[in-house]
Amino acid sequence: MSIARRTGKSIIVVSLSLALLQAGCAGYPTMSGGNASGVPLTPAEQRMREQSSGLDAKTSLQGCAAGAVAGALLGMLSDGKRSNNMMIGAAAGCAVGLAANAYVQSKRQQYQNDEQRIAAMTADVRAENARVSSLIATSEEVIAADRKRLAQVNAAYRNKAISSEQARRDLAGVKANRDQMQSTVNALKDKQSDWVEISNLERQTGTNTAQLDQEIGVLKKRISGLEQEVALMDKQINASPVAG
Repeated sequence: MSIARRTGKSIIVVSLSLALLQAGCAGYPTMSGGNASGVPLTPAEQRMREQSSGLDAKTSLQGCAAGAVAGALLGMLSDGKRSNNMMIGAAAGCAVGLAANAYVQSKRQQYQNDEQRIAAMTADVRAENARVSSLIATSEEVIAADRKRLAQVNAAYRNKAISSEQARRDLAGVKANRDQMQSTVNALKDKQSDWVEISNLERQTGTNTAQLDQEIGVLKKRISGLEQEVALMDKQINASPVAG
């Protein structure tokens, strides 16, 4: 195969690899214009989805893309079929470099001073915590409204004011919100794991990460609080006479 053809093929494979990785590595739930029952979202429900989408884990995406590029380049340098090696290398780069490695290397290039670098990382987690706090406040607003809605549906069904079909349709919106919040909790846990790995990488070089770890602890606590709220909502949904 000529150099020109191999180069062209390599470019195509890298482009496809990065396109696939960008789609595959993003872990956050997408927004929707309505809930499962077909009823338009309330302002709080819409805001909750927008805030969840806004928490798109920039560090994770950057780490995934950077890891994919590094993996693809390694694949090009290895023996065997280049396209296969590049695809495998890109996928491995995404898995291994998700946020942590790429983020740490980027910060080390920006800040050679350990204290300044940790301060910058801590500021990033603090900004993340602020966004999570706003999301939790909105989620609590949605949960409060859903509890009222759930109580009304259960009462109406028990009093035979609505059919089981109508009750399930009404309950579908509550379930959709619960599912949205659970997806967000899962994605936030992945993000927390990224930050823990970032801290570990820094600590391995002898850097004092106490300041960073404290802020990561705040993030963990807030995620745990939201998770407990979602678990309680799940129990209330399952206790409904039309939950099945």
